Amino acid sequence: MNRKVLKELAKTTAERHYWLLVVLCLFAAFLGAEYTSAMWAVNYSTSPSSIATADADDSASTTSVTSMDWANVVMDVLFGDTTSSQAPGAAQETNPMLGRSRGVFAGVVNTVSNGSILRSVAEAVHSIVHSRGASVAVAVLLSLAVYLFVWLFIRETYLVVSRRMVLEARVYEQVPMRHMMFPIRTRQWPRIAWTMFVENVFLTLWWLTIVGGIIKSFSYRLVPYIIAENPSMKACDAITLSRRMMKGHKWEAFVALLSFLGWNLLAWLTLGMSGIFYSNGYQAAFWAEYYTYLRALAKQQNIEGAQQLNDEYLFTTPSPELLASTYADVAEHISEVDASGTTVSKPTGFAGFLCEWLGIRLTHSQQVTDWETYKANMTALRAARAVLDGKTYPNRLAPNQRQHPNQRKRKPNSGSLLDAMRSYSVLNLTMMFFIFCFIGWLWEVALAFITEGHFVNRGTLHGPWLPIYGMGGIIILVVLKKLRDKPLLEFVAAVVLCGALEYYISWYLEMTHGQRWWDYTGYFLNLNGRICAEGLLTFGLGGLAIVYLLAPALDQLLNRANRKILAVVAIALVVVYVGDQIYSGQHPNAGHGITDYKDETTSQTK
Repeated sequence: MNRKVLKELAKTTAERHYWLLVVLCLFAAFLGAEYTSAMWAVNYSTSPSSIATADADDSASTTSVTSMDWANVVMDVLFGDTTSSQAPGAAQETNPMLGRSRGVFAGVVNTVSNGSILRSVAEAVHSIVHSRGASVAVAVLLSLAVYLFVWLFIRETYLVVSRRMVLEARVYEQVPMRHMMFPIRTRQWPRIAWTMFVENVFLTLWWLTIVGGIIKSFSYRLVPYIIAENPSMKACDAITLSRRMMKGHKWEAFVALLSFLGWNLLAWLTLGMSGIFYSNGYQAAFWAEYYTYLRALAKQQNIEGAQQLNDEYLFTTPSPELLASTYADVAEHISEVDASGTTVSKPTGFAGFLCEWLGIRLTHSQQVTDWETYKANMTALRAARAVLDGKTYPNRLAPNQRQHPNQRKRKPNSGSLLDAMRSYSVLNLTMMFFIFCFIGWLWEVALAFITEGHFVNRGTLHGPWLPIYGMGGIIILVVLKKLRDKPLLEFVAAVVLCGALEYYISWYLEMTHGQRWWDYTGYFLNLNGRICAEGLLTFGLGGLAIVYLLAPALDQLLNRANRKILAVVAIALVVVYVGDQIYSGQHPNAGHGITDYKDETTSQTK
């Protein structure tokens, strides 16, 4: 292996797709999947004892850095994304704004590799053992199932998705964000999740022998790449193929890891910032090049199982002739549109203003519908041209692509699942508000069941909803409509807007009720304990996910529902919600796990 050549190729990819790699690695760090050292910047902290002391007498005590702290730091510096740790000296930080003792990210960076999931299972078992009734045990198990689903179907699956997109970035000029739906498009999401689960089980068992865990972590290193290329492979086949491809290359891979020591040291010194803005993406691109190198070697040596690595156009662009024949119907449609020169005028008046600036449709307007259909068609045609020009991976040439018999005859249209520029009806926005509220409530209640072993109704209201999740999502969709075609600005605006909203709500609740429902003291860069860097980053990344993935998908599903029944459900929810707001205004939800935040280690509800 010529490591220098692979690194030069990786640098080219990292420069050509700079922001894509930054976002992919940042999402991975946020999910706790890898590159978690990037979270040092938001988790550099005081110790829990320091915070407790500060709460008691407004002065922070200092604690020494333990040998385990240093051991974790050394592992992070050596291997970058294989472990998570606290920067040395963090425990001595006396500024209460610099905290890493609490929060979702703190749980991520204080664990090693898959330790977080094992810890959650252990906490759930502890809660069941100490519970007084079968109902609590069932609730804890259901909550654990929710947590495991998120871990397996989102976090672990994301490893495969991110590798797929980096592999595409090696070859193609454009990698659309809609390709993040790769598991759904191929209908292999359950199989991908199962493969990652089996790999984690095998690796966990090997780690019981310590040495075996170190060796097998290199043997199984290619599994996500193999599944990214062929998601239909059986779990054991993918794991076995990775082991065969890495045979004789484990030391080589170890040396390659060490070659990034300087970058990992720089990331440590800059609290992860250099990793976020360069070295994480650079390393992701390098390992994609390394997989490509081993893949070619496996093909050349006829390694058993290598024939299943059959996605050739993930590694080389197809010929113009092949693209022209495969996408002949699309090319014909593009020619027809170009020849017709048909355009549609923008909607005018109040309906046009709502559509263009806020993405809202009050009533059915044919002019608005025609305009949005036209815009969606133009977006689809631009994407089709990119495929025909060889700038984007051609999904029709994927060996695992399952297509409807008439799919190739279907013209580009506005039915794209990920048409983020669409406007939303008031009815759908109302339903999405309650969906976001309920998802947030369900997640936080599940975490409380796992860690505390009993039900904690998060939030100021008494119903199963957390308004800040719904309000944040809807505000991002509506207020930031004009920024949807600029993802970077969308991210920044979501951070500012939702941060201001959270700060105001915290201040308002304290002024009206004399107490707080959350306190970010102990989090990095918190402002009066009302907002913090972790929450702001969550708003930014969550906003991108809502705008470009979740909201369009939900809108598609809601549009298929019976509108009259949906309207009745929405009205009923609004009536109950307003009643809850009125009642909670005089009798807010409070008590253990809700307003006694200073003793909590779990994420606090907004």
